[in-house]
Amino acid sequence: MASEHTIPRLDFADLPMAADRGVGWATLRDAGPVVFGEGFYTLTRRGDVLEALRNTEVYSSKAAFDGLGSPLPMVPIAFDPPEHTRFRRILHPYFSTQTLGAMLPSLQQQAIDVIEGIAANGGCEVVSELAIPYPSQVFLTLFGLPLADRDRLVAWKDAIIDIGMLDNIEDADLTPALELATYLTEAIAEHRRNPGDDILSGVLTGPDLLDDGEALGLGYVFILAGLDTVTSAIGSALLMLARQPDVRRQLCADPDQVPVFVEELLRLESPAPMIPRVTTRPVTVAGVTLPAGAKVRLPLAAINRDGSDAISGDNVVMDGKLHRHWGFGGGPHRCLGSNLARMELRLVLTEWLRRIPDFDVAPGFDPLIEWPAPALALPKLPLVFGSAQNGQQ
Repeated sequence: MASEHTIPRLDFADLPMAADRGVGWATLRDAGPVVFGEGFYTLTRRGDVLEALRNTEVYSSKAAFDGLGSPLPMVPIAFDPPEHTRFRRILHPYFSTQTLGAMLPSLQQQAIDVIEGIAANGGCEVVSELAIPYPSQVFLTLFGLPLADRDRLVAWKDAIIDIGMLDNIEDADLTPALELATYLTEAIAEHRRNPGDDILSGVLTGPDLLDDGEALGLGYVFILAGLDTVTSAIGSALLMLARQPDVRRQLCADPDQVPVFVEELLRLESPAPMIPRVTTRPVTVAGVTLPAGAKVRLPLAAINRDGSDAISGDNVVMDGKLHRHWGFGGGPHRCLGSNLARMELRLVLTEWLRRIPDFDVAPGFDPLIEWPAPALALPKLPLVFGSAQNGQQ
């Protein structure tokens, strides 16, 4: 049996991830089935990762989200069954395709408004002009909050995620976390007094209720776990389409294939590439015994590209079928917002391609993701459109 001293050691910062995720995740998988670094054991084989996702008794989510700068437990990800099961039962109806479908016209119009403003120019910087503002507006719409609060929300979110990346938060300035908590607490009180037709009002006044603290935790999850992931996915999607004009032309000719592309995007550029767990007892994986209390990383993005079958490689598979992947995790904690994320991505890509069918990365720009980071996000992505693009060639 392997001891800790014989486990391959690898710092995530050293993975060659910035330019090519295929190379980065292959480097991790090639290091061994269990890799140790930065205090975490990382499981790299699909079967072991899926077992950990399913087995919440051994691989706990409860203790794994303490470092996000949140002053309260985050609902529902910071709970294990049976508490987690109650939250999922309450929240699931609000994130069903039927419920979200009722909000589709508003979310679609917001996407159109943002993209039409972009299309009027010869190019744009995708991250700041679309990928950051649009998911934030979606959150505000779903929670019945003013769209005018968008920029404040983004600033709080960025500051709190920066806190979560620190090795030690004892000396961190927690002011942004407290300001966001105050903002959400006031919103919860207002929605109790004057409920509307939105998710926040529903979970506060419906037949199966969240208390104020639970609703506050839900808001934190939405903002910290939901906004950056969709921001990352929008940037990745438009980079992929800029680099692959054949796929872009296919989607322009047949918009019904956009959902197929979205699933491939989520497989190849999983916006939540790794999720944490903590072991509740010793467990042996691939000959390595992890102690109780071990911090574990489950690299969803690595198993999505492991080459174990014809649809798990490094290339986009556009065969008209929706193929399975683990971009949203699996087991009891599978992403609650997966239907919402898919809707946002489909809306953005459909409306973008209708108005901007021809685009490329701005000449001379090298699109590199920020790494290491919670989401595989491009900090910037300048694009040039149509005639502006052709005029520079």
